[in-house]
Order: sequence, then C-alpha cells, then structure tokens
Amino acid sequence: MSGLPDTIHFNQTYLNYHYEWNGFPTILAILPWFYMIPTIYVTLKIFLVYLTNDWDTVEPGKNQYVFLVISLTQISCFSYFLFNYLIVRLPATGWFTSYCASIEPNKWLLTISFFTSYTNYTAMIYPFFMPIVRLIIITHPKNHNKINSIVMRIAVPVALIYPICFTFFLIPAIGVCKQLEFPYQFGSIWVYYVGPAFGLRNTPFFLANASFWLACSVLANLILFLKLTRAREQLITQQVSSISYRAQVSITYTTIAMIVFYVTNGLTLLSYYQFYGTNSVMSYTLLARPFGNDSQACLVSWIFYKTHPVFKKSPTDTGGAFERRVHAV
Repeated sequence: MSGLPDTIHFNQTYLNYHYEWNGFPTILAILPWFYMIPTIYVTLKIFLVYLTNDWDTVEPGKNQYVFLVISLTQISCFSYFLFNYLIVRLPATGWFTSYCASIEPNKWLLTISFFTSYTNYTAMIYPFFMPIVRLIIITHPKNHNKINSIVMRIAVPVALIYPICFTFFLIPAIGVCKQLEFPYQFGSIWVYYVGPAFGLRNTPFFLANASFWLACSVLANLILFLKLTRAREQLITQQVSSISYRAQVSITYTTIAMIVFYVTNGLTLLSYYQFYGTNSVMSYTLLARPFGNDSQACLVSWIFYKTHPVFKKSPTDTGGAFERRVHAV
C-alpha cells in the first residue's frame, strides 16, 4: 500500500529518520509529568472519598454528588490529557517517526484521534454539572440528595452520549501520521485522520461547544456565587460565615480554571484555522494549548483538595478525624 498524500507513511525520508534532540517538542513531552503525577495522586484521594464514604450517613462537609461530579470532571480531564498526549506531544518528539512511517494508515491511529475528540467534549461538559449540583444543595436543602440523584442519573448518560453527536463522522475515517507544520521541526509528527464522513472536521464543532459550555458554566457559577453571597449575609456565626467565604473563593478559582480551559481551547483553535501551516508568529500559540487544557485538570483538583473541609484535619483532633465544619459546598 502506498502512502496517502500529505502523510509520512512509506516516505523514505521519514523511514530513514533518526531521533536527535529537537528542543521544545521533547521538553513539552516531558514537562507535563512533573505536575500531572502529583495531581493524579490528589485526584485519586478525592475519588477515594467518593468510593469509600458511607453516603447513607449524613456528615457535614461531605456530599455524594459534589464528589461524584468532581471525580467525573477530573477523570475526563486526565483522559483527554492522555489521548491528547498520544496524538500530539508524544509523536512530536520524533521518537516514533520512523516507526509510524513504516506502518499503514489504520484504525488504531483513528482510535487515538477519536477518543481525543470524545474526551475533549466530556471535559467541557462535566464542569457545568458542578455548580448545578451545588445550586440544588443551596436551593433545596431538605431534599437535595433526591433531586441530585435524579439529575445525575440523567446527566451522566447524556454526557457520555453527547460527544458522539460531534464525532460520528470519524467512524468511516482512517488514522494517519502527518508532519507538524511550523514552528515544529522536520520529524515532529502528529496523529490525524483522513476520509471523514461528509468531509466534516472537528474544529468548528470544538469552537461551538467551547463557546456554549463556557457561557453555560460562567452563568451557572455566577448564579451560584450570588446565592452564596445572599446566604452568607443571612448567617449569624463568624465561623460559618468564614466557611461560606472560603467556599466562594474556591468556586471563583474553579471558574477561572474552567474559563482558562475554554478560552485557551477556543483561541488556539481559531489560531489553528488562520495560521497553521504559515510562518506567522501566531502559530506559536499552538504550543500553549496543551497547558491551557492541563490547567483545568490541575487547578480544579488542587483547589478542591486544598479548600474542602474534608481534607483538613481539625487542630483539636489528634485522632486524625476529618474536620466537620460545613455542609456540602
């Protein structure tokens, strides 16, 4: 089988390629693990609370659906990080260029591309559920568990099916390896696809979804922030008021993390549309996109871990019990 046009498959120049230090592509492949590995550890601690806690026992500071949404959000973020790493950052190093040139375009390469797109959509959707769950807790304090149970039973399957509406055209496609354009050097490749149904591409769908979920998430967080502010004004004790303030700060930082993710995604996609394949300095913005995506995984996990009372031990509790100061945030 001969190589497809604009791909590296069976191209003798790429078959003869040998890795040499190529600067930033290798650095960009190694650097993320220095902050992702500690963040994965923190996320596992959050997920462990969800898995091991007795949710039938009401305990201040813990809510099953807050931890469920946080866990789902971070699992989708790390899944997207992994597949995005396999589609761009790892092959861009040049470590597998010769091997990729020696194989035929195939469905395994397409699988990487498909799940990169799929997990990108889930990473957009799940953050929206977090303020929704918290709003239900605030507005329905007596039966919020029942309402959230119904909401999540619907929301989770929808979130899993929703991305297929924007990735179905990849099913008949085939995965290929292509040379990355400027500012990447010769030998830096990435995994892409050819032959999608109806000639559709991911980028317009990504842009539309990033804009839509950005607007929804910001609006939901704004409403939540206003609700918390109103609730704080009605509180009596300074202790509870301080906790409410910390919750507001946590939500504010979480919103910023989500905005960074959506905005970075949107801006770099626009940059890709306009400048990819040119020698414009704007093509360097493509290098920033993965770190904008990483910020959601890292910031949300660390903010939640550092601010939620479940992970703070009471100074008077020598037995190591969790501090119980606040109802679910």
